[in-house]
Amino acid sequence: MSAAAMSPDAHAIDPALAARVAELLGDYVAAIDDDTLEAWPELFVADGQYRILSRENVALGLPAPLVYYYSQGMLRDRVTALRTALTYQYVYTRHVTSPPRVRRRADGDLEVRSDFAIYQSTEEGVTTLYAVGRYDDVVTTHEGRLRFRRRDVILDTFGIPNNISVPL
Repeated sequence: MSAAAMSPDAHAIDPALAARVAELLGDYVAAIDDDTLEAWPELFVADGQYRILSRENVALGLPAPLVYYYSQGMLRDRVTALRTALTYQYVYTRHVTSPPRVRRRADGDLEVRSDFAIYQSTEEGVTTLYAVGRYDDVVTTHEGRLRFRRRDVILDTFGIPNNISVPL
């Protein structure tokens, strides 16, 4: 076996770090599904980005997102608007996500990809599939904790049945 074949993958991560990444992703989903949205912005660094894009635009290299927040402050403002200013039909959400695929980037941050399906249930108990896609993330260590530097929500379909009121 050659020396190159025996050397570890420079991008590989240890299982303990992979578990910490999975915990961050779980905290993200819990903040949305458990309606503790005030915890959602805290999962990002101060200048963290959150974008919702269509798969079609990503494939064509078109940068226009459906939603774009580029700071933790903007994420907090969104939560405040949801709680105090916006009127929308309340729905319960439930995320089903795949295990994350994690690789270390050259800059030391982590590149994380996972797939999702999001279901919504009305207060009357009607459940529908709301959105399907993937998360493409850049995760960094900030003050000893993993946080999102960037979260791209890439929707498999451009058309979703309702407007996007809560985070995906």
